Amino acid sequence: MKAWEDLVGTALLGTRRRGVDVGGLPAEVREIVGKAEDQADAVLVTAALLTNYRRAGRLPVANARREEPAKPDDRRFVPPLARERLARLLHANRPELLEEWLRTAAGRGFRVGPELLPALADAARARVSLRAPLAEVAGPVGAWLGERNPDWAFLVAEVEDDSDDAWQFGTPARRQAWFERALAQDPAAARAALTATWRTEPADLRAMFLTLLGRHLTQDDEPFLDAALADRAAAVRDTAVRLLGGLPGTGLGDRMAARLRECVTVRSRSLRADVLQVTLPGPDETLVRDGVRVPHGPGQDTARLRAIIAAAPLEFWAEFGTPGDLVGMLVEGCPLAVVRESWATAAIRQRDEAWAQALVEAEPGGRATAALVGVLAPEKQAATVAKLARGLKVEALTRLILDLPQPWPEELGRVLLDWVAAQQDHRLVAHAATLIAKAVPSGCLRHRLATLPQPGEAAPWPGAAASWHRAVAETLTFRREMHEELS
Repeated sequence: MKAWEDLVGTALLGTRRRGVDVGGLPAEVREIVGKAEDQADAVLVTAALLTNYRRAGRLPVANARREEPAKPDDRRFVPPLARERLARLLHANRPELLEEWLRTAAGRGFRVGPELLPALADAARARVSLRAPLAEVAGPVGAWLGERNPDWAFLVAEVEDDSDDAWQFGTPARRQAWFERALAQDPAAARAALTATWRTEPADLRAMFLTLLGRHLTQDDEPFLDAALADRAAAVRDTAVRLLGGLPGTGLGDRMAARLRECVTVRSRSLRADVLQVTLPGPDETLVRDGVRVPHGPGQDTARLRAIIAAAPLEFWAEFGTPGDLVGMLVEGCPLAVVRESWATAAIRQRDEAWAQALVEAEPGGRATAALVGVLAPEKQAATVAKLARGLKVEALTRLILDLPQPWPEELGRVLLDWVAAQQDHRLVAHAATLIAKAVPSGCLRHRLATLPQPGEAAPWPGAAASWHRAVAETLTFRREMHEELS
């Protein structure tokens, strides 16, 4: 209706600059507006009359149906205190703590009231890690909302849908959710479905589905992974090589060990350390078929050596000595860092604790140290990091802490909190301490660092470090209370 648009223009410009155009109004409205004493009254009267006029002039909707309600959800709502804390988290922009809250609530079988779901769904649009736990606590109501708002479609993707349509015609998110459930509940069906559509999947989905398969890998998957070594997409080839590296006794491992035998020997030297003699491999078409494709130019032979060592089983090296012996050898023919970094890649893929421990001890501040610590058993992680804390400079140690794989075991969490408690003020320490307070397991939340001084009491921290020590204590206290409210 043009009359309404003209009225809005008058209101925006002001009645001193533009009056109400009564000529464009319906006759019934024009008659009443003409009695207004001034233009301001005329604007307000016209707006009220036109609003009702437009509503009254609409035809009733025919064949209207009521929306089907969401499916029932018999789970308990979160307790009142926990609901209040969730509202505070939404407004405080603390996504890590919000994710922890959602995962804790989901793990304890709670659901969130529908009044908070729109705000939570908007938060999850910007942070993917929130989506799965949110969908779980939202339940059928979340799925109902996701079906009606495309921006929240990820809530639908997480709802259990075991039909073939979810895999054949669903969105990538729904297909991923279906594939993950099928791998856990019916692995044979999941693998058959992936095999049937593999050649028609886009490269990014092939890599993603292969990564999901890697979480449920069995020895029977070797032929499928072997075929993926020839994939046209580098991300798929790299994923296949990494996953095959975690399987014992594979053909790829045997082939790489055979090539490695042509490249390395150990030469003993009296009164001095043994030497690992390396011959760099040249171009080899069979390597290309095994997924090792390196760009032409300087360093390509070194790149091939890296790939061969990383993909070969670590048992290959047993004839030359123990992991501790080998990492201490001199290296000739290539840089020492190339060999050590390749060993580290193999140790991480194969989850080999002996090699991981030896490499950490040989190069405590190395680039792969954090990932190698993640290979160790929980008690060894704690002992290793405690030892590193005594030997590394603060800068190196804080970088290591920031890179440690999560989730952390409780033993490691306690070691890190003890380290924070002993530190003076330092910019990098403050940064690491903030992460530690957010990441330590719930079993560490009663650490002495979580004690806030009572009013009138002196803070137990050095003056210059008081601000970030207090922030650590507040975060630990906040998390402890959060878990108690959801218990």
